[in-house]
Formats: sequence, C-alpha cells, structure tokens
Amino acid sequence: MVHFSLITRVLRSLLTWPRRLTRIQAVLIGSFCVALGTAAHAQRPERMASRVDSLRAARDGKPTYFPAVLTFVSGKQMPAFLPAYTTCFVERVSCYDASPERIPPPSLKSLDVNRLVAMTVDGHRYESLYLNGKPLGLLAENLAPPGPIELFGYAKTKNDMLIPIPLVVPIWVSTGTHDKYYWYLRAAPGAALREVPRGGGEFAKVMGEVFAAAPDLAARVRRQEKGARFDELPSLVFAYNTRTTIK
Repeated sequence: MVHFSLITRVLRSLLTWPRRLTRIQAVLIGSFCVALGTAAHAQRPERMASRVDSLRAARDGKPTYFPAVLTFVSGKQMPAFLPAYTTCFVERVSCYDASPERIPPPSLKSLDVNRLVAMTVDGHRYESLYLNGKPLGLLAENLAPPGPIELFGYAKTKNDMLIPIPLVVPIWVSTGTHDKYYWYLRAAPGAALREVPRGGGEFAKVMGEVFAAAPDLAARVRRQEKGARFDELPSLVFAYNTRTTIK
C-alpha cells in the first residue's frame, strides 16, 4: 500500500526549495505527483449505484425490455435484453448484455446481425437469412402462419432507409410509408431461400407455380388480379398456408 502521508511530506519539502528550481528538482516533483495520482487511481473502487442513480430509476419507472437468447455463428449462446422487437432486424440488433433494471444500468449495444444465426425473444424466433450462400444482413421472423411456405420481408423507403414489415394479419394493411417491398420465401420446409421477383409477369409465373396446390389462388395470381399481386404477397401466403394446413 502506498503511504500517502509520506509522499505528501516529501512533496511539501520539495516545494519549500528556492523558487528557481533546478531541472532535477522539477523532475522529482513531477515524479512524486505521478506516483500520488497513480496510487489514488489504483485505490479508487468500482463505481457503485449512487443516490442520483436511485432517484433517476424511481423517476423513470421500470424499464421496458424483453429477454432474448442470441445464437452466434460460432454456436455460442448468450442471454440478452432487447428494448423492443419487430418482425425483422436490418443490419443491426440493439440489446443489453445485462438486465436494464440493474443500477447503474448497462449501456445499449449494437450487434451486426451477420454475427448471429438465430435469436429468440418473447416467444418469437428469428434467423439470419442467406441467399445463394451469401448473408442478406437480415435477422427475420417468418411472417406466414404455420404451413408449407415461409415468408420473410422488409421495405425500403424513398430515402433508402430499410424498415421492417408489420405483423401479418388475415387482412393485410400497408404501412403507407414504403417505397418498395422485398420478399423472400421458402416454398417448402427445408427448401432453399429464394427472392420473389417483383415484375408482374415474372411474379405471376413464379408464384402461380408455388401456389399450384391451391388452383383457384394460383389462377388469381396468374391473371394478376387486384389483391393477388406482389405487394399483397403476405395475404396470399396466409390464404395458401391456411388452406393447405386445413386439408
């Protein structure tokens, strides 16, 4: 343990030397100041919760968070806490690595989704999407109800900002703020992920084949009827999975 009283006495005696200090005296004074500062830093305890922290926690109330489990590419799993979640995380996931209720609270971290292969949060399961073996930078939840087709998607706004798609309901409601939708699907369990073509004719051809087990739905898509086009794909997949599952 450093004896601060000894350092203080020596420093005081050095300061009583004549006003014009020699270079050696100046170096000695500087050395003792550094030693005193280093010792004080070494003796400083880890920051504990203060009264201000407690008052701030009482004022702000209980934080909102959702326990999650992250699965990394390496296979390692780590608990985390998300401040919010949606159907698709684009490029990054914001999370805490400790409970936000801790005082002082942990800092919010931002993880690259390409470091993850999967995530579960609040009963929802997400997976990192790969197209032709290349990561898409998307950690997404299957938007479709139980059935043969799995559907994932996001939207790109006019300022090129990526946003997630709202949850699928029997009647699909547009966000009203998107520029373009991007859809990816697996036509059957275990099938390779494929990007759904945007063009009307190509979309009608591809999805007409995907919906072959529901002839009336496939016919509507091939005819490019209103309500059976690219932007309405979640509703179409909902109807298809519901019909094929009931059968």
